[in-house]
Amino acid sequence: MAQRQRNDSTHIPSVRQDNSRPFLTQKALLNSLHAQQIFDRGYEMCANALFSLSVVLRFIGSEEQAQEVDTLVDTQIDQTLEEIRKESLRLKEVAEGNGIETAIGYTSAKTIDVQITSPRSIKYLAIIREFDAMMTHLDALWLSCVITDSQYARGVYEWKRRILRLAGQIRQLATRAVLAARRKDTASETVADASEGPLVETENSPTDHTRVKLPEGE
Repeated sequence: MAQRQRNDSTHIPSVRQDNSRPFLTQKALLNSLHAQQIFDRGYEMCANALFSLSVVLRFIGSEEQAQEVDTLVDTQIDQTLEEIRKESLRLKEVAEGNGIETAIGYTSAKTIDVQITSPRSIKYLAIIREFDAMMTHLDALWLSCVITDSQYARGVYEWKRRILRLAGQIRQLATRAVLAARRKDTASETVADASEGPLVETENSPTDHTRVKLPEGE
């Protein structure tokens, strides 16, 4: 089983690593190297931030403030998850239209024991798993010469960047929300500050950047 090590970059204010927190363990099979890399770089950081928003913020701030930030985070997570699913379905349909079998194998698939420390952390894990499923269709199209090396590399890069950026955005939002609550700022000021800055910049739809470019006629 893959072992996770603490990364200091995942630290969130008021989330002490030595505090005892409840968790569930869920096994996740990640086939592609790219999904494994996203998990290694982004999951713990995002999970700590989501725990901070679900638990810590409610201790030091108001419930109203916490709910407003929750809504913002839920919107970002749900939008990303939905768009990955749409892109995965599109790629699957392209593969089927070309008579391509998408049940491919991987040389170094990993089964990882994932600690679920808050209800929303399982949603970020779902994003990683959906991306991994999408990669099977993308890999099949690439191996079958339906898409070029450049199209493949660009598609992988854009999706990995978007998913990791989401983790970073949630981490920064959690940090700002906790610090604002300490200063007794209002919830509206916290959400407005997060919305105006680049940290919650709305991503372009998959049709602009994350949608994998296909040859003409597909």
